[in-house]
Amino acid sequence: MDNPNCTRPIFIAGCERSGTTLVRLMLHAHPRIAIPPQTKYLRKIYKRRLLFGNLAKEANRQKLADWFSNHFDGSTKLIDLGLNGEDVADGILGSHSLGAAAAVPWQLYSAQNQKPRWGDKRPYYIHHMEILRLLYPDAQIIHVIRDGRDVVASLKEMPWWRKSVEQSILNWNGAIANGMAARHSTKLDEYIEVRYEDLLAGPAGELQRLCQFLGEAYDPSMLRFQDVARTAVPDYKMQWHSATREPLSDRSVGRWQRDLSPEEISLIEWAAGDNLSLLGYALSGAPIPATKLQSNFKRTRKRYATANRWGAVADTMISFLYTGQLDYRRNS
Repeated sequence: MDNPNCTRPIFIAGCERSGTTLVRLMLHAHPRIAIPPQTKYLRKIYKRRLLFGNLAKEANRQKLADWFSNHFDGSTKLIDLGLNGEDVADGILGSHSLGAAAAVPWQLYSAQNQKPRWGDKRPYYIHHMEILRLLYPDAQIIHVIRDGRDVVASLKEMPWWRKSVEQSILNWNGAIANGMAARHSTKLDEYIEVRYEDLLAGPAGELQRLCQFLGEAYDPSMLRFQDVARTAVPDYKMQWHSATREPLSDRSVGRWQRDLSPEEISLIEWAAGDNLSLLGYALSGAPIPATKLQSNFKRTRKRYATANRWGAVADTMISFLYTGQLDYRRNS
């Protein structure tokens, strides 16, 4: 049901190359929702929260405002939002919680677009939804899901993705595992899944379902996302987002069958077959990969798990020491 008073934050997450940009543009085309080009600063300032300290103190707010001013560039992607850096700094100086400070650019972007609802899109959030919940307890999270084989095939072509096929598989598996955990541990109005393939096959129906989840009235302008893509997708990203300015097409569905080698298909289905089947993606019946490929994947998985474990330990220690407010609603 349409709720004109709803201003809950919206976050779009999912494994890279799953269709998160398409969903962002469709939502951005809605008359009440503004989702900016992807930013890359939330995790950075969260990890450094001890350096900034409790934002109840003006001196600490100034430190954070200075950080934003010094990183108004490609490292945070803030430059892509078309905002005034001084406005961002002023907003942070008036923010007394980390969540409120981080929301300043998104809120300014929504105001710039004359829309009441704001949020962000970053695939990486699917691996850190617990952080989103601490900073934005009432957020609505959209998890975009795509066939893992197509994801790996697409990632292989991305100039910014410098990881192996094994790492790509682990990244997709991790995203799905985190999504499954959220599916069973969050309320119905907090988390929703959108399948890329279903969105292409029946966009109006999927967008109506998504709007119902968000408490917004469906608007047909969402289907004309190409109109906003011309200004809402930076030109330097068109190398991998050119489809956003074209009519919807399912030509990328099942691309793994032509773009992946038999060995890659075998490895993906062996390593991620359970999740593929759980999500309804039919397996090809590829043979079990060679022992050497299995061993290499297991070594990569062990390193991946160790890195995640140490990251979790460090975050727990920082959380124990941090005394500031996180919830964006506690801003005084």
